Amino acid sequence: MGKKILALALSLSLAAFCFTGCTDSDDDSASTTTSSSQTESSAEADDADSEEETESDTDELKAPVSDTAIDVSEGATENMLTRSILYEGDTSRLAEKIQAALDNAADDSLTTEEKTANATKIAFLGDSITAGSQATSSSNTYTKQYQTWWEENISYYVEGINAGIGATDSYLAVHRVDTEVLAEEPDIIFIEFINDTDTEFYKTTMDSLIRKCLAAPNNPAVILVEMTMEDGTCPQNVHSEIGEYYDIPIISYHDAVLPEVEAGNIAWTDISPDNIHPNDEGHIMLGQLLSNFTQIVMDNLDSIETTSTAFDTSLESPTGDKYANATLCDNTSELVTVTEGDFSEQTSAWNFQDGWRSSTGGTITFEMEFQNLGILYYKTTDGKSGTATITIDGVEVADVNADFTDGWGDYACNEELVSLDESGTHTVTVSVPEGENFEILRWMIS
Repeated sequence: MGKKILALALSLSLAAFCFTGCTDSDDDSASTTTSSSQTESSAEADDADSEEETESDTDELKAPVSDTAIDVSEGATENMLTRSILYEGDTSRLAEKIQAALDNAADDSLTTEEKTANATKIAFLGDSITAGSQATSSSNTYTKQYQTWWEENISYYVEGINAGIGATDSYLAVHRVDTEVLAEEPDIIFIEFINDTDTEFYKTTMDSLIRKCLAAPNNPAVILVEMTMEDGTCPQNVHSEIGEYYDIPIISYHDAVLPEVEAGNIAWTDISPDNIHPNDEGHIMLGQLLSNFTQIVMDNLDSIETTSTAFDTSLESPTGDKYANATLCDNTSELVTVTEGDFSEQTSAWNFQDGWRSSTGGTITFEMEFQNLGILYYKTTDGKSGTATITIDGVEVADVNADFTDGWGDYACNEELVSLDESGTHTVTVSVPEGENFEILRWMIS
């Protein structure tokens, strides 16, 4: 376990202040909920406004707000950087990766090709913020800002893996992390999902997601990144319960930025064009929060254990590790068999090809084995998509509406359909009215 060094490194004689914390509510926050498991993001909508009232609670600030207005073009202040470290956690994994990167860069016996082959892999798993929404160029995204900082301060030999997809949550992430992130064997994984809500459901999805990442064979450093909506709504409370349980670092844009906004030192419109997505200045600040934490760990390598230990899989999961074997299945998967019907058209979502689609309606029947089943489908704004009725073993379980007419754009939407007591083989039928379009992008099986 890494020694607790950040408190010492950041120790300041600071007065205690109070601020508005994350809204703790089951109501719609970053999104309009279509089911207990899926958010149709107002977080993704360019002009969406949150109508949820912010409930206030108080915490001690690690550093006080500024007594003057803050020029956001100059980046995060020292007190913002201090407040951003919500939870230090075990830093040994991050320290190990930093040390390995420094050693690789300094090893003159290696060729450039060998150093490149040993490059540090940094993965960013998240939603539209991670994908770079509202940044005017890729260089201004927080992911690229952090990678550039690493190149300039630790080692040029680094590879960024951006696994951000707009309008997604940790429920989808726990199903896609194996193929889109862990298969790349990343050394560091940042996880960011503002589209989650402060509910038990997302505590469960985040639990399994973090366990999957920590259990990867190369012992990646796993770091949570907590964002905020303009009114303070965010899933930080429920995410933090899981993050602290597994003793991983948690970096909070919410805690860094929101107190200054509430104090009138920063106008929200100076850091965001809508109610959630950072603009260039916001992305740059977020990158600084991550690099600041990394710099502190690097500055204290001599006092941190730099040999990490494998994740103890016998450690009890606080939520039961419901999605331990979660996976996404397309039409090439051996886990899904079509027994009747013909949804044979190519699915149109660029990042979710090879699903099942019909533009004329009809019925398709599958046989698959699962304990928990979700559906990833395509919501469209063209007025052509309809509502699918889904039955499992002859019992109707859901009506799934893919119509998003007049919405902000087409997107992949997910919904959990059933959660059973045990795994078994089931018959799943999807029926769509004649003449309507419906796209099953993936089945979400666990």
